[in-house]
Amino acid sequence: MTTQITLKNAAGVDTVFHVVRQPSAGVSAILQHLPPGSSNRQQAVKIELSTTLQNGRATPVASVAVPYGKVVDGVFEKIGQVNEVRRATQPSDAQPLAIDNAEAFARGLAANAQVIELFKTGHIS
Repeated sequence: MTTQITLKNAAGVDTVFHVVRQPSAGVSAILQHLPPGSSNRQQAVKIELSTTLQNGRATPVASVAVPYGKVVDGVFEKIGQVNEVRRATQPSDAQPLAIDNAEAFARGLAANAQVIELFKTGHIS
């Protein structure tokens, strides 16, 4: 049985991602979601989670890639993909409160209606 993580999509619907590669040493974790009924990996939404440690400094990164395309003769043809990346830099001498505040502000940005609009339209309203 594979490990699963459930996240909500833009419509608020639970979407199950399967962990297809566990993180280890310098290797990132890969999560993948295929639309129901599809076996075409080009349609898969992919999330990559990684952290590098160098001289006590941690750099966690979360990348999301969502493909888009069209169905031709019953086969999905990928036209492109939309990418979102979240990256943090945590120096070895960083105080825990600074790390906590950076994470809280980043989480708040991701949930802020004006910032969401910026990522959708390219403008802050």
